[in-house]
Amino acid sequence: MGQNSEDDITRLKRMNLRRLRQYWESRLGGAPPPLRSTEILRRLLACKLQEKTHGGLSPATRKKLRKIAGATSGNPVPEPSQGARLKPGTVLVREWQGTLHHVRALEDGFEFEGKRLASLSEAARKITGTRWSGPLFFGLKK
Repeated sequence: MGQNSEDDITRLKRMNLRRLRQYWESRLGGAPPPLRSTEILRRLLACKLQEKTHGGLSPATRKKLRKIAGATSGNPVPEPSQGARLKPGTVLVREWQGTLHHVRALEDGFEFEGKRLASLSEAARKITGTRWSGPLFFGLKK
């Protein structure tokens, strides 16, 4: 088969598991991983072919990934983040449909249009008229 990884990847779609294993050995050398899933082996082979053609991860990226993996090795299921805590007095500003809206963080909630609210989501709902994640609406999380 050709040297163009895109052509090779297109050909992979028509191969069964036995043929994918043979192709792995001929193009990459060595035995493929002992996978039983045609789709997973196809995707892994496509990735390896792209790496061979275009290069793999940079050394800096590999180092960063090893560092991340090391940091989580003792705790593979990290605790969920408590999210950003806003100091009382912080004012969040969000434009919605051409109008600027200001929400102020309080010790125990938020203030919007002179009214105390329990959550940012409640403020986002009052602004938009629909259910929103308040932190997402105000740009505090992705």
